[in-house]
Amino acid sequence: MTLADHLAAARRTRTFHAYRAGEGPADHDGAYAVQAAVAQLTGNQVAGWKTGFAPQGQGIAIAGPLFSGDARANGGVYRLARGEWVIVEVELAIRLARDLPKGRPYGVDDILDATDEILCAIELVGTRYADFDAPPFEAKLADNLNNAGFVAGSGQHAVRAVARSGMALKLWRDGALIADHEARHNDGEPLLAVAAFASQQPDHLGGLKAGHYVTSGSLNKLLKIDGPAEFKAELGGIGNVSLRIEI
Repeated sequence: MTLADHLAAARRTRTFHAYRAGEGPADHDGAYAVQAAVAQLTGNQVAGWKTGFAPQGQGIAIAGPLFSGDARANGGVYRLARGEWVIVEVELAIRLARDLPKGRPYGVDDILDATDEILCAIELVGTRYADFDAPPFEAKLADNLNNAGFVAGSGQHAVRAVARSGMALKLWRDGALIADHEARHNDGEPLLAVAAFASQQPDHLGGLKAGHYVTSGSLNKLLKIDGPAEFKAELGGIGNVSLRIEI
């Protein structure tokens, strides 16, 4: 079986694959090929993308598809599999109004021009590997860049009126306020990696399309969850999002 077969089986059975050294992929292009193969094997459509920069830097944009089967409605439920954990990340996301064709450079202004809505979102970071630390980065990129789930919350259509840095972030867990601070993105500008990925689009799934959600990375501290919990988050001036995690 190929790595794509193993990852697709892990998704279908909600179990975990024990990664073996040498399973690949060898590089980023191989990882994107695995993403596309898993989408086909599981019958998933691409609902959007999570974006970032490769850990080795050098301005290399990376992305993992947000599969339709991993999306949850605002206020919905994510059910943990046996032995599963997820990391809850409050993020700024966008919904595209039109396609962003491959083959030209894009800046943040171009991304805003193509955006219908900017919104508050939750990404669930997770894995299909039995030992998260065992696979190399390329294998994690192949596993949709560690995406387990995505929730699109409410937002604003006047995208240029939204302050994308320094906004107030509030996060509640089971009704208790656990975070109340200014939201600061590691890149400064949350849409920087979105623009970089749009300019490169090295994926094998057709790139950025109208209606896709594109999420930009965590605005809160690491929050690893392996049991029931209910979350609500607000981004000042943008909107709110909520999700219940069950076992």
